Amino acid sequence: RLSKRHWGAALPPGPPSQSFNSFFMARLFLVDGSGYLYRAFYGVRNLSRRDGFATNAIYGFYKMLHRLVADHQPEFIAMVFDAKGKTFRHALYPDYKANRQSMPEELRAQVPIIKEVVEAFSITHVQQDGFEADDIIGTLADRGVAAGMEVCIVSGDKDLMQMVAPGIRMLDPGKEKWLGIPEVTEHWGVPPEKVLDLMGLSGDSSDNIPGVPGIGPKIAAQLIQEFGDLETLLSQTGRVKQTKRRESLIQYAAQARLSRQLATIDRHVPLTLALEDLRRKPPDAARLRQICTAMEFDSLLRQLATEPSAAAPAPRQVDLESSPTIPPLPVASATSPEADLSSAVNDYRIITDKAEFAAFMTELRRQSCFAIDTETTSVEAVRAELVGISLSWEYRRAVYLPVAHLPAAAPAGQLQREEVLAALRPLLEDPHIGKVGQNLKYDWIIFAHYDIRLEGIREDALLQSHLIHGPERRHNLDTIAQNLLGRTTTSFAKVAGTGKNARRFDAVPLEQAGPYACEDAELAWEATRRMRETLADRPEVARLYREVEMPLVSILAAMEYAGATLDRQVLTQMSATLAERRAALVTEIHQLAGGPFNVNSTQQLGEILFSPEKLGIKGGKRTKTGFSTDVTVLTRLAEQGHPLPMHMLTYRTLTKLQSTYTDALLASMDPRTGRVHTSFNQAVTLTGRLSSSDPNLQNIPIRTPEGRAIRAAFTAPPGWVLLAADYSQIELRLLAHLGNVPRLREAFDREQDVHAATAAELFGVEVMQVTSEQRRMAKTINFGLIYGMSPYGLAKHLGIGNAEARSYMDLYFARYVGVREFMQQTLVGARERGYVTTLGGRRCPIRDIASSNRTLREVAERTAINAPIQGSAADLIKMAMIRLDTALRQGGHRTRLILQVHDELVLEAPEEELPVVEPLVRTAMEGVMTLKVPLRVDLGVGKNWAEAH
Repeated sequence: RLSKRHWGAALPPGPPSQSFNSFFMARLFLVDGSGYLYRAFYGVRNLSRRDGFATNAIYGFYKMLHRLVADHQPEFIAMVFDAKGKTFRHALYPDYKANRQSMPEELRAQVPIIKEVVEAFSITHVQQDGFEADDIIGTLADRGVAAGMEVCIVSGDKDLMQMVAPGIRMLDPGKEKWLGIPEVTEHWGVPPEKVLDLMGLSGDSSDNIPGVPGIGPKIAAQLIQEFGDLETLLSQTGRVKQTKRRESLIQYAAQARLSRQLATIDRHVPLTLALEDLRRKPPDAARLRQICTAMEFDSLLRQLATEPSAAAPAPRQVDLESSPTIPPLPVASATSPEADLSSAVNDYRIITDKAEFAAFMTELRRQSCFAIDTETTSVEAVRAELVGISLSWEYRRAVYLPVAHLPAAAPAGQLQREEVLAALRPLLEDPHIGKVGQNLKYDWIIFAHYDIRLEGIREDALLQSHLIHGPERRHNLDTIAQNLLGRTTTSFAKVAGTGKNARRFDAVPLEQAGPYACEDAELAWEATRRMRETLADRPEVARLYREVEMPLVSILAAMEYAGATLDRQVLTQMSATLAERRAALVTEIHQLAGGPFNVNSTQQLGEILFSPEKLGIKGGKRTKTGFSTDVTVLTRLAEQGHPLPMHMLTYRTLTKLQSTYTDALLASMDPRTGRVHTSFNQAVTLTGRLSSSDPNLQNIPIRTPEGRAIRAAFTAPPGWVLLAADYSQIELRLLAHLGNVPRLREAFDREQDVHAATAAELFGVEVMQVTSEQRRMAKTINFGLIYGMSPYGLAKHLGIGNAEARSYMDLYFARYVGVREFMQQTLVGARERGYVTTLGGRRCPIRDIASSNRTLREVAERTAINAPIQGSAADLIKMAMIRLDTALRQGGHRTRLILQVHDELVLEAPEEELPVVEPLVRTAMEGVMTLKVPLRVDLGVGKNWAEAH
């Protein structure tokens, strides 16, 4: 019965005595199917069929199962799944697994197909109401040992380690590592039969098993080693020397016994199948081919074609709860997307007839995913009106639904907007039907105007392109189509005109508008499919895309749509005040200059400052257009005591405040809502930080009275307040984490003022003796290093000599061990790969890191050092937004996010929700990621932004 293949692949590594004996024994493999599901889902990301149906878990599960069977050729095998609903443990402890998140919808949809895969491999799958998969595995394992089999539990679940015993071992599928009694003992510090005693003390956070407060696995292992078992320990707590530990054991003795009971695997599940039912049979190759064809697994189909086919009857059905209805699998499209793109003919339709639209809707309702694009009257989503909708779900095919073109543009008539939206609403709001497109945040806002919440956003070509190529390439659909698909698109200018001939899209005739709109949807469909395959080769980037960037789309869209309330009176008064101050400054500047001149002219200002006929200040540098009068020059002259440059700096600051903020904000206010609706951009920056535009709210100066006055114009509606939540010193905390810097970690763990702590290290004084000037210098050094500042740059910022600046940096690196190593390793990695990565897996390309041009190379090096820190901060706050938005919606709160600026989130909250929302915000933001230092959030509340921050 043993083949040469069995001999080479099946002999498992492990202790010689077990390995040799198992060679002659029948082996029963019990696979933790629930664990396999999640391992497959998270191990293979961003894979789906052409229609958008996610297939990553199915593919990963198939590969894992195929490898297991091929490598180990088990005689008996069962795939064991958790059943739905509660188990007997919930009756013992209602909060059991209360902190478990529900299965992701994309995984849930794949489970029925995965069970078909198991059946096609002719493997029995088992589950039973009221019991967990672990209980079934435990029951079958005991039966197998009693029958003289060697039992192999295939799982990475540490709870199952209690099962390891003579005749029972575990195989961790992630590490391909066998676990016997020695390995379990090494892992826990106690042998397998004592694992339950240990878990009674330490509990299990993943299952919400409480254990004894203050006792973790290491302490629990020490106690079990000393006392022998849990009951002996609880009966002899007087021997425990540590007072707090002894008191905790006495107080929580009952909880420890309950925890042990909850962790105990029930090995007596009443199963109605015999071990013979688990004998492995040849796979049903025809059924496997059918599944792989339907799921578009071309590589697996090729693999099947090279393997011997062996048809087999379906395995005995022993699933002890009613099997879920498995939906029919759609047949893959026969049209090859890899065909010559340049020679294909487009099938674009314009639908204006009600009967044709009804037939189209029948076809659309059969799709599990489609591309969608809106045509509107404006590029400003919050002010745009819907003109038409294009949809596509197949290569080179698309449909345009015109709904609001002007009569002259649609002389033969068009569809009614209300009727089209009413028909589309159930599909657009269905989270189980995937939507793909280009910049779907815009489309989300357009549909929101008509009380439709776009759900099921699955792919966005804009975000895919940015994650793949970074900021070095444009990510509009025209560029993507040209670079990725080799297609030259029809430009908007060609259909809508330019200059004096420009017209809104509702004035574009249907015969021109239709093909243009169809092209948008069809190109987005094909581009997202292609880039999805590219991302599949970069699992970390794909995970960031799937779990962070895509969920953020609807959150940002909702923030933009909501906007922020502005006090027009405050802004108007401030703008007038700024204008008065500027006028007064111009008068003083003219007096200092000895006569009037255009203060906005850099050439005239340069002549006033540096020409011998005027002020004749020494040190001016001529350029091709005259003397330089940039901010660096004016600052240097002001520091030397020259009054005119000092006044000019103030004048320029006030001018920027008025033009960029007060006047711009007034102009940006939506007259219908009285609110300002900025745009948050996901696909602009190198590091993934969000930027804002129209208007830009990221750079409002907050350290000046004028900047704080601008924030005071952002107000809350009556009965509401603004809640500002700001990550405290997040970049320094990330430096402490990434560089594993002991002294920085200690400062944060102790909740010290980290700048004062740095000053104390650098200047050799106690923290309480640090002066404000020393703290300022330490702060400059802390943040300067994050941005890759050189000794020259530090000297310039601190106003000291280069040698002194270098000595400070050397002392800093000596005191903060780990910082220099982090910087050096980052630069080495950037030179080797051409990019650096963030904690979230984002790749930040570093151009010129190997340039022969010293200036370009040094800029690239500074960027390389800063990007992992700033990018990780960006990842973190995006994750916090997702976590916070989810918590607010699940809690039914009216509180909502309205702004994100750097490391700060601003929420609009009803006053009565504050007692609940404040701790919710803190918990969501501080718990979003586990670092080597604690995350801290500063919260503030006020009737305006200035009060709250």
